[in-house]
Amino acid sequence: MFDLSNWFLLYKIPQEDKTDIIASFPEARAYKKGETIYSGDEFERALGVILSGFASAHDENVLKKTFMQGDTFGAAALFGSGNEYISEITAKTDCLIQFVDENTLKKLFLKYPEISINYISFLSDKVRFLNRKISIFTCKSASMRLYRYFLDNADENNSVKVPNMTSLARLTSIGRTSLYRAMDELAEEGYISRDGSSIIIK
Repeated sequence: MFDLSNWFLLYKIPQEDKTDIIASFPEARAYKKGETIYSGDEFERALGVILSGFASAHDENVLKKTFMQGDTFGAAALFGSGNEYISEITAKTDCLIQFVDENTLKKLFLKYPEISINYISFLSDKVRFLNRKISIFTCKSASMRLYRYFLDNADENNSVKVPNMTSLARLTSIGRTSLYRAMDELAEEGYISRDGSSIIIK
């Protein structure tokens, strides 16, 4: 079970204040495996943090992100006028999720400047991530675009779990024929190697 006192939003908040803040949150919500948490037209105007279990975000059946214990989602639903959420989030196991709604966040921002800074930092990381994605799509060479995708999605062991080639083609905006060619080029030039369904960046 994720300890909310370790949530990024409460970074640098004194422990006694953290306890009071957490106590003011609504009761965490449970979801069964396979249940939809957010959809395009049904979502909370709130940040959600996974206390236990894990969930995934999909867009037209393409996996966009997996949310593990302690991960946060929902920023795209906050402080805007949009009436649709950007993707569908589904519980991949039984999940327990803590939601913190927009009004509560506004009150916390006013009372604790540190929380405002923490949230801005969180959003800045999101912007940097999106900028890296844009740079992938604007690379002229298919092989370099693919390599940038691998770099941006590698874990601490320089490994990337590769979805099926159809999904990878959609994620990188590279046609399947060009994708196979780009994969071969990167391997031949020593940029990557394959280990089962994973790519190892050299």
